[in-house]
Amino acid sequence: MKTLFSNRYMDAFIKTIFFFGITHLIILTCIAVRGNVHMLNAFKILNLDFFMPGLGSGVVNFVLSYFMVLGVYCPVFLILTKPAKAGS
Repeated sequence: MKTLFSNRYMDAFIKTIFFFGITHLIILTCIAVRGNVHMLNAFKILNLDFFMPGLGSGVVNFVLSYFMVLGVYCPVFLILTKPAKAGS
């Protein structure tokens, strides 16, 4: 597996967080497939509905939550990542 950080402890820590995050999303997807689609609301996944209870429910908030996800993904993709070199 590719090393993300030169510090071995930090590399293991980040990979552990990544593993648990992926596992969490797989579990939520399984719950959603069984009928509770609102579990995939990004506001609910981040527990932001704890601070603003209305965020975790409703179709409009569901759609807005994924606009927020895109609003974070696009700058990360454009600013914090580098294009892959040809031939690698």
